[in-house]
Amino acid sequence: MSLSNYNPGQELSSIDFAGMIGGPLSAIVDAQSKAALSTVDFVKSIGFTPDTEDETTGEIKPGEPVYVSFKYPKMVEPYQPAIKGKPKTVTINKAGVDYVNGDTLSVNGVSVTVASVGASGDILTISPNLDAAGIAAATDASATGGSGSGASFDITVEDIASVPASFEEMQLQVPIITMMPIPFIRVEEGNIDFNAKITSMEYKRVGSEFKFNTGFSFSNQNTNKNYALGPGFLNSNKNTSTVKLNTSISYQRNTRQGHKIDKTFHLGVKVKVSQDEMPEGMEKLLGILEDAIVSQPVE
Repeated sequence: MSLSNYNPGQELSSIDFAGMIGGPLSAIVDAQSKAALSTVDFVKSIGFTPDTEDETTGEIKPGEPVYVSFKYPKMVEPYQPAIKGKPKTVTINKAGVDYVNGDTLSVNGVSVTVASVGASGDILTISPNLDAAGIAAATDASATGGSGSGASFDITVEDIASVPASFEEMQLQVPIITMMPIPFIRVEEGNIDFNAKITSMEYKRVGSEFKFNTGFSFSNQNTNKNYALGPGFLNSNKNTSTVKLNTSISYQRNTRQGHKIDKTFHLGVKVKVSQDEMPEGMEKLLGILEDAIVSQPVE
C-alpha cells in the first residue's frame, strides 16, 4: 500500500475503544462490588456466629453476636479514712435568752443552728453540724454568736476507725464487632488515559557507484642481427620498445523505496480509593450493641 493511499483514520477506527475504556470501567465497578462483599463477609465472619438451619423446618436462623468477656474488680464502697474527735451529740445545757430562730452559734468549734426558741428567746431545739473533726468533748460549753446570750451545750465526740474499700468482681461482655475497625472501601476517583500515536513516512534511497582502473607497462628489447653483403658480413643493432595501457571502467546505480508506519498505543488507569463513612444501618447496629454492654457481678 502506497503512502498516498494510507488513511490514519482507518487505523483509529479499527481500535476497540469500547474494550479499552469500558474494560477498566467495568473493572472499577467490579472492584467496588467486591469491596462491599468483603465488608459483609468480614462483619459476618468476625462479629457473628455462623447461621444455623433448623433440621425440621429448614428455616435459616441468623447467627448471634460474638461477645468478648472481661472480668475486673469494681469498687462498691470507697475507702473511708479514720476520723478523730468527730462530734457525736450536741445537747442543750442552758437555754439562754433573747435568741431568735436561725441564729448560728459556735460551740468549741461545732456549728449549731437555733431551730426554735421560747417566749423569752430561750433555745428549745437546735440543729448541730456533726461533720467537723478534731473536736474535744465538753460539758456546759458556752456558745458564741447569735443575738442572745447565756446558752451553753454539752458535746460528746467519738473516734472512727478507717474503713477499707470494698470491691466486687464484675464481668463485662462486649460485642467483638464494636472493638474492631470495619473496612468500608470506596472507589473515590478513577482516571483512564488512552494515547494513540501513528507515524507514517515514505522513503526513497538512490545509490550510485563508479569504478575506474588504469594500468601502464613499458618494456625495452635489444636485438643483434648479422647480414651477408658480398664477401663480408654487416653487423646491425636494433632496439625495440613496447608500451601497454590497460583501462577498465564500471558504473552501478541502486534505487530503493518504500513506506514505514510506526504505531504506539498507551493505556493508563489510575484508581483512588478511600475509607468510606460507616453506613447508617451499620452505625445503628453498633449503637444497639454498645448499649447492650453491661457489667454484671460474677456468680
